[in-house]
Amino acid sequence: MKPLDPRLLRRSHAVRRYLAIGVAIGVVTAVAIVLQAVLIADAVARLFSSEPAMAVAIAITACLAVRAALHWVHAVVSARAAVGAKAELRKEVVDDLLDPRRLGPAPRSSTVVTLLGPGFDAFDGYIGRFLPQLILSAVVPGLVVVVVLVADPLSALIIAVTLPLSIMFMVLVGLLTRDALDKRWSALEHLSRHFADVLDGLVTLKIFGRDQEKGLREVGERHRRETMRSLRLAFLSSLVLELVATLSVALVAVSVGLRVVDGNLTLQRALLVLLLAPEAYLPVRQLGTMFHDSTAGAEAVGEALELLEHERSTGQHEPPDITTAAITFDHLAVSFDDRNGPSLRLDDEVISPGEFVAIAGPSGSGKSTLLAVVLSFVAPTSGRVLLGGIELGDIDPDLLRRHVAWVPQFPALIEGTVASNVRLANTIGSDDDVKAALRDAGAGDLAPNRWISESADDVSAGERRRIAIARAFLRVRTEGAGLVLLDEPTAGLDAVREGAVISALRALPVTVIVVAHRAETIAAADRVVRLTANERVTS
Repeated sequence: MKPLDPRLLRRSHAVRRYLAIGVAIGVVTAVAIVLQAVLIADAVARLFSSEPAMAVAIAITACLAVRAALHWVHAVVSARAAVGAKAELRKEVVDDLLDPRRLGPAPRSSTVVTLLGPGFDAFDGYIGRFLPQLILSAVVPGLVVVVVLVADPLSALIIAVTLPLSIMFMVLVGLLTRDALDKRWSALEHLSRHFADVLDGLVTLKIFGRDQEKGLREVGERHRRETMRSLRLAFLSSLVLELVATLSVALVAVSVGLRVVDGNLTLQRALLVLLLAPEAYLPVRQLGTMFHDSTAGAEAVGEALELLEHERSTGQHEPPDITTAAITFDHLAVSFDDRNGPSLRLDDEVISPGEFVAIAGPSGSGKSTLLAVVLSFVAPTSGRVLLGGIELGDIDPDLLRRHVAWVPQFPALIEGTVASNVRLANTIGSDDDVKAALRDAGAGDLAPNRWISESADDVSAGERRRIAIARAFLRVRTEGAGLVLLDEPTAGLDAVREGAVISALRALPVTVIVVAHRAETIAAADRVVRLTANERVTS
């Protein structure tokens, strides 16, 4: 894990600005530390020689005040940088997830919630404490060694040899704890996913009497164990760094003391070295202590940057008239990193305008992926898709989707009435249009003014799907959508409603592509494209 990911510097203005200010504060802090040590050594030497030291004492007080002020300013600046970086990255992640040009599968919602919540909250430790200390560790020891070199070269040599030992032990401890911290973050994500899955299926689990208390307790206990293991390693690593620094300072102190007794080193120079030697090790010791506090934030930074770094559509062309455009699949293949082989393969297929085509095949053959490719949510790994002779990747995805009505496998609903869910962003459809769409979707029994809660747990799966189908009908009839894509639209519908939906779809003067398992839907299609793991069969 890098102490500071360069990608974060490129993306976050708050972090770049903070680093510039932080380096300046670090340099001034280092100068104040050296000046304070010089003044204290001079004051003590004056007292031993019975010389007045009042002016020096005032100067020491001023140095202490400057250091305190610098510490406060550094804390304020770093805290604001942490808040700014969190706000910037949160906005960028949300904007990226809503970006119509985003390509690739969307991350799990539980992963996003964990990242935007506990993950980004760890920025307070990473940017607010670790990075400031990282700057001080880079600036202070170097200046201290230079000053000690002028005062006593032998002590500077000892510090120069032993200081890397502290850094080496800190690196070794970091390597040792990396796996433990990765396990802790994985346990937290697992806990979030498990909890989200339980909430999604809570009604079904209650109906079948499946108690999830034991499972949640086991996942939570795993997270607790990994957290305690990380804390133990943090305390042990801090002890190691303290021990190395103490022994190193002791070597300097013994060397200086013996030479003062022998008369080979003046008292003032010896005091200066003794005061500066601990300051050389202190920033590194504190950096090692704060390393563990920063790891969760660094992991969150890495995950956020990985989430943001993906392909984006570069298409700029307007789509052709979809009502008259054929869709051509030319040796299409789509592969994902987490699978060994292609998730979808379609060598040669043409869907003519106005056709009703059913996509069939076993689970995992790429039926839903095919719809995602047509919607420009996923880019082909190889091959191409042509719409009216124009390659799909060259078409602006936002403009394309304005002419498409899409019913996903798990339609989303918003809090509001049934009518507002059918309309969604449609401002053209009238109340009569909404009622007609509901009727054709087999949802004539749903009152348009019926209220749906935010969780949508007051509608059944069949009602949810019928509302989404009605939304597609309204989009075709009022906004002129020329392509309808449906993923298992009749699942959960009885035979009467299924027949009504299929008849209404057949009557639409547009191209319809439907992913289907049910025999009735497949039989109603003009053609069936059957997908398998390696080939397609048209019937």
